[in-house]
Amino acid sequence: MLQKIKITSYVFSAVLATSIIFTPVAKAEPLLTEKSKSIRLGEYSNFTLEGDIRRFVGETLYIDVSFLWFDNAAIARVGLYEKNGVLYSILEAETKGFIGFFTNYRKHYYKATFDLVNEENRLRTKTFERKVIIGDVEDVTSHSLDYKSRTHKWKKFIDGKMVEDGNRSIPLDTNFDDILAIFYNFRNSVYGKIQKGAKYTIHTIPKKDAEKIDVHIIDQNKQGEFMLGENRTNDNEYLIQANIPKEIFNTETGELLIWASDHLIPLETKIMDYVLFGDLHAKLNRRLYNSTKSDTALPLSIE
Repeated sequence: MLQKIKITSYVFSAVLATSIIFTPVAKAEPLLTEKSKSIRLGEYSNFTLEGDIRRFVGETLYIDVSFLWFDNAAIARVGLYEKNGVLYSILEAETKGFIGFFTNYRKHYYKATFDLVNEENRLRTKTFERKVIIGDVEDVTSHSLDYKSRTHKWKKFIDGKMVEDGNRSIPLDTNFDDILAIFYNFRNSVYGKIQKGAKYTIHTIPKKDAEKIDVHIIDQNKQGEFMLGENRTNDNEYLIQANIPKEIFNTETGELLIWASDHLIPLETKIMDYVLFGDLHAKLNRRLYNSTKSDTALPLSIE
């Protein structure tokens, strides 16, 4: 039973993490006006590749997740918010329907809080919490990062009982970006200029001796080959390949493929060769903007 829980937990975590790594924001994307009808899914008004990262505050993205032969087996939302002067991001998701029953209505919740650095153009993680609920079992891991003492501390709890803790030094000139910080920093060109053919190496919170994520935006010629094979016609899109250490998500290769709009919002994400499950898919449903900049009263799903 525990092995089954581990396997399905890895599946869900992999889909969630990769479906959020690359997705940008500007202020409001018109949703109900006539003008909005000309804006395609994955595009929004006032798009820019760099600047004050606060422009992302108030956006929520809704994502449909499919795997095996089940379409829309799970739903997820991710957003960046601000409350009482604190910047934070939340990713939450849950399985539904028959798959929900099969997986004990699994729920995943991730939250990070941030400092603003680099003239408010970059998010730097202060705290990061991961919570997974499977039936009546709750698994929580919390991280805190202090850049004054350059110390990273973490604790892991199962049903409220601490089962692991530790600390490590944060090397000089290095930031341990959690997956949510990476999500917004990438879209703000923090890791380098966004262009086809570019490659990036990103330091993340270490896990299982893996400390980096490698990202490659495929060049136009190679992208064209993929487009022919998948019947895609918009060559302004980006095809992004991310290589994450395979033991983290229990994949054969650790390879992820993301089709992103020219505004860098991920339209479709494929996790390649997941052990026992083949390829997994995540698809953008829609983007909403909340002018209050808070996550208060936002539903997990929308119709």
